[in-house]
Amino acid sequence: MDDAPRKLGPDERAQEALACGDRRGALVLLMQEYGAAIHRYCHKVLRSRPLADDVHQLVFIQAFEDLGTFSGSNGFRPWLYAIANHRCLDALKANRRWFARFVFGEEPPEEMDAAPSAETQVAARDLPEALEACLGKLKPHVRIAVVLRYQEGFSYEEMARICRERPATLQARVARAMPLLRQCLENKGVDPR
Repeated sequence: MDDAPRKLGPDERAQEALACGDRRGALVLLMQEYGAAIHRYCHKVLRSRPLADDVHQLVFIQAFEDLGTFSGSNGFRPWLYAIANHRCLDALKANRRWFARFVFGEEPPEEMDAAPSAETQVAARDLPEALEACLGKLKPHVRIAVVLRYQEGFSYEEMARICRERPATLQARVARAMPLLRQCLENKGVDPR
């Protein structure tokens, strides 16, 4: 006979705040629960802390504006990641356009040199650093899929809602990226197993 009230999770508390008309309170709860993870995701996709900071703010500004129309059907976490995904893609496009216009009219190189310097090889002996470098070589839409799947732990169905693509497309994208990541890590002298 456990009569103690069940402790509500952050999503349920945010839903309650919304039901009472307290969008600000709901946003504070969501930022406390998901803010750090969303920032980490933005940083992994954008590979720039200042840009990730800016996009992180935009994500929660948009979330605040859209809380009134939030249906709640899939939960706050996938909804926030979908917003973050779209704002990251917008930032990547804007960054490409800026480089095309202001850096001698050329697009930034998509891939790094195939033969890293001796300093880079020595520095890349640590798996997390090497993995970050290898993720950076992937095209943004591929990097997003890999990060959502393996670092954020989303299912392919959840990823499909976030990215607005078919689960099979995302699964194939991740499957094609894994051998490239494995090869990149091996080239850096790191055993990916």
